[in-house]
Amino acid sequence: MAQKIAVMLVHGVESAGEQYAARAMRLLREEFERIAGVPADEALVIEPAFWAPVFEPGQDQLSDRIGGRSARWLAGVLDVLAGRASQGSTLALLAAASTAGLRWLPGLDDAHFPTLRWLIVHYLGDAVAYHSGADGTGHYEEVQAILAGTLHDLALKAGEDAPLVVLGHSLGSVVSSDFLYDLQAVPGGAPLAPRAAEILDDTPLERGETFGWFYTLGSPLALWAQRHPGFGEPVSVPHPDFAGRHPDQRGEWVNVYDPDDVIASPLRPLSDAWRDAVTEDRRVGVGPWWLGWTPLAHPYYWNDRRVVTPIASQLAQAWHRL
Repeated sequence: MAQKIAVMLVHGVESAGEQYAARAMRLLREEFERIAGVPADEALVIEPAFWAPVFEPGQDQLSDRIGGRSARWLAGVLDVLAGRASQGSTLALLAAASTAGLRWLPGLDDAHFPTLRWLIVHYLGDAVAYHSGADGTGHYEEVQAILAGTLHDLALKAGEDAPLVVLGHSLGSVVSSDFLYDLQAVPGGAPLAPRAAEILDDTPLERGETFGWFYTLGSPLALWAQRHPGFGEPVSVPHPDFAGRHPDQRGEWVNVYDPDDVIASPLRPLSDAWRDAVTEDRRVGVGPWWLGWTPLAHPYYWNDRRVVTPIASQLAQAWHRL
């Protein structure tokens, strides 16, 4: 059997439902087949790391206590719209955005601006809960366990020495960066969460040694980096042992950002360490032209061929070098 490339997709806070990556996976497969000239199923194993359920119980409890149970219907509607928007639906995104200015709805008690409250709980809330997990709440460990399980599945399906590609969108870029950083066991860094370590077998892929490509899409990593003196040390891309495992490959870290996306920013200007780690800050315009010049561009990255095609091209080149 020909060697395959392992691809992990890590979603951001806007995703709802297990099908969040369906369109992104389809686009990546289509572009890979067009460029590589081989069926994607013969060359790629793509697995999404679905970590959103870790935070859903807490979000539901908080929403109930802020807005009352009568607000559940609105939360349900917004969840559905967010799920469709994460798959590139402009209509769903506009439908959700159109309710943002509503100050009050019948039956929602004193929870004014309910859509904006939902946004804060589900978007900012995920970021706050994830970060606080590193202080002992368990959320950080649970998220790491989800990514570890996905990495283990990739090793089983693609092979224990398969080259690894990681795409992280929005907060998913932070989540995946943290996981890969801990997996690399950088001196002075945090060890991999015990729950995650128990899931992983002792294979090159699961030790992170075959990690060669990192694509951060609409990433807030710059905001996270300011927690550390001098903006800290970024994850090594590719892994220090990657060249020994795959000497014919050339890894890269491409940070893709739309200048109209207020969540995303370039990473290379942060410091010399970041400039050395990140191969390219790739400026793109995502989303439909009449919407892409607004902050609502943020959900579109991996649903846009302008982002997916260059990544598929790199994977096609990598596969032909195997």
